[in-house]
Amino acid sequence: MLSLEEARAAILAEVTPSATTQTVSLLQAHGRFTAQELRAQVDNPAFDNSAMDGYAVRTADLVAAGFVLPLHGECRCGDAPGKLSPGSTMRIFTGAPMPEGADSIVIQEDVKLEGGKVIFPKSVQPGSHLRRRGEDFRHSDVLYPAGRRLSSYDLALLSAAGVAQIPVYPRARVLVAATGDELVTPGTPLQPGQIYESNRLATLLLLQELGMDAVDGGTVRDDPAALRELLKSSADFDFVITSGGASVGDHDLVKQVFAEIGEIKFWKVKIKPGKPIAFGRVGSRTHFFALPGNPVSSLVTFKLFVEPALIAWHHGVSRMPQLAATATNDFRRHPGRTEFVRARLVTENGKLLATALPGQGSHMLGPLRETNGFIRVEADSAGFKQGETVMAIPLSTDL
Repeated sequence: MLSLEEARAAILAEVTPSATTQTVSLLQAHGRFTAQELRAQVDNPAFDNSAMDGYAVRTADLVAAGFVLPLHGECRCGDAPGKLSPGSTMRIFTGAPMPEGADSIVIQEDVKLEGGKVIFPKSVQPGSHLRRRGEDFRHSDVLYPAGRRLSSYDLALLSAAGVAQIPVYPRARVLVAATGDELVTPGTPLQPGQIYESNRLATLLLLQELGMDAVDGGTVRDDPAALRELLKSSADFDFVITSGGASVGDHDLVKQVFAEIGEIKFWKVKIKPGKPIAFGRVGSRTHFFALPGNPVSSLVTFKLFVEPALIAWHHGVSRMPQLAATATNDFRRHPGRTEFVRARLVTENGKLLATALPGQGSHMLGPLRETNGFIRVEADSAGFKQGETVMAIPLSTDL
């Protein structure tokens, strides 16, 4: 069996990244991976402007006039920059261009109006409450590298930077199927020996969250002919993901059929849950994963292996944060495999706490109600005790 790190390295070494690109609008770019560097098309701010509602002044004139100036004109957002008359002040609003000749803004709360004159405090300094042109970023600055997955915040920045069209990699096309004679679609009455299928649904939804073009291949019986029929179309996909059939039972046929049409790179990893996972290639395009049939094993192996491969296909780099946390309870086990313990992570008084949830069997879905992370237990460890520091892997930002 390969270690976790060996398996991840082997997968990433085999991934053939996308060689094609396409250009999309900002509205179409959410969740997409950039295909080249993205540069600012303008300075930001585009011009010197006011950070507050108030009055634009030339401080030398203000001092010379005894901090009382006549009010002449105003500067509003959308106006071209005005010109400050010597020995006067101009009303100005947040975001409006600084008038020529002004060097400071005095906020409206600090002044008094008497007739047509403005009385200023004697503490005014040059450069107050100004936003300088280009202090955020300059024209041609690199905002994002190639391989960046774009968020809503990223797209807002790009819009402000004048970027209208974005070169991206196409969405990976992924075929998803579940295997097993015992599997039934929810809503169908169960017969003796049958269970409701959940792995395929979870995989499709995880792929959608990653922005992939996921195709539902349905549920396939434990029959070599049926599996071969499904996999006939594998050349039309960048990835094929199945659940079930990756172990060593007489009816675990996925690995066997994949071996007929492609090349299996490995099929066991020293982790828990999720030891029986197969990875390989079919032809020059298709990457395939045969994930375990146990629901939690399927979810864990998707996170550890499939997600990094998909990101690498889009020229990105997968980053799985691991944070130091304090265990709130004991967890004991037999060493031997790297284990990912379902956990509830919370932050209290600035401290990250991790609770190992009861029910860690790979068939047990109930703990997912509270799971928002994993605790990583190294292969040579017998577990941890309450109060010890553990490595936590958040699955959510809701901590």
